[in-house]
Amino acid sequence: MSNAEHTHILPVRHLMANLIKLMILMVLTVVAARLAPIPDTMFANFVAMGIAVAKAAFVISIFMAVKFSTKLTKLFALGGFVWLLLIGGILIDYYSRPWEPVVGWEDASSLPRTPGVDE
Repeated sequence: MSNAEHTHILPVRHLMANLIKLMILMVLTVVAARLAPIPDTMFANFVAMGIAVAKAAFVISIFMAVKFSTKLTKLFALGGFVWLLLIGGILIDYYSRPWEPVVGWEDASSLPRTPGVDE
């Protein structure tokens, strides 16, 4: 099989329809940011991330041709999103923990120590 048999060429109307969807989502992003009751809330962040994931899914499926690729390519594309969710979960866990001093921690004035000198 030649490489030409595996390519998929979309009609321009499909690409334009995808572009229009992306433009609508861009306008929706701006409207959601401006109309949010309290812009720096967790709800506003979830709405923004939901719109961003939808835009990324459109771009990946059509413009990167994952929609017409093999099952293995689709698996790796999905794995990228799962990996992103895992990294996001780890970062949320990391930043949500309180930074309280622990008994036994020393203040910064005693550091750095000179090796071999007892206090």
